[in-house]
Amino acid sequence: MTLGIGRKTVTLHYFTSTERQQQLRTLAEALERFLAELELSGHYQEQLSAYQASFAEARRLLENGFNQEDLSSLSRNVPRLFWLHKDWLPPLEKSKNKDGGLSEPAWFQRLAPVEEQVSAAAERLRVIGEY
Repeated sequence: MTLGIGRKTVTLHYFTSTERQQQLRTLAEALERFLAELELSGHYQEQLSAYQASFAEARRLLENGFNQEDLSSLSRNVPRLFWLHKDWLPPLEKSKNKDGGLSEPAWFQRLAPVEEQVSAAAERLRVIGEY
C-alpha cells in the first residue's frame, strides 16, 4: 500500500512469513529468559503457568506453522506482569545502603527488563506491517 504524504511517498511493508517466524522466535526466546528469571525470583509464582503456556504455544507454532490469527491469539494471551502507568510504583524494599531509604529490589531490576522484552515481542505479533 502506498500513501502520498505531501511530497513524500510512504509504502507499507507487510511482514513476510520469514519475518513473522523470526518475530515469533524472538518472543519464544524472550519468554524462555523470562521464565528462568521469574522462577529464580521466587515472586509472582501464580503467573508462572500462564507464561509457561504462552511459551509452549510459541514453540508449537514454530514447529507446526501459523497464520495471523494464531499470532494475534498468542499475543493477546501473553500476560502482562507489570502494568506501567502514571500511578504505578515498582515493588520497593528497604535499601541496604546506610541511608535506609527505599529502592527497587535486585530481583525486580532483573525481571522488569526481560518482562518488557516479552511484552514488546508479543505486541509486535499483532502488527501486520510497517511504514
